Amino acid sequence: MTTSGTSCPSSSRAWARWLLIIVLFSTLIAACVAASKYVTGTGIADAILFAGAAFGATAGLCFAAVGAVTALRN
Repeated sequence: MTTSGTSCPSSSRAWARWLLIIVLFSTLIAACVAASKYVTGTGIADAILFAGAAFGATAGLCFAAVGAVTALRN
């Protein structure tokens, strides 16, 4: 039986893609939180603080999800 030209990406390449997706998604969530906090009348410093917390929480949840899926696949 012959195999097609496609192969599974290496582990480091797949991890780099996941890292990029997690960072971009977390940045999007942080920007949305910062914009919504600023619109409600919160100061810029507080909006940045909330955005940082949202970025950290989102990234943490995404890393945990990727780790859980990896552990369940093995």
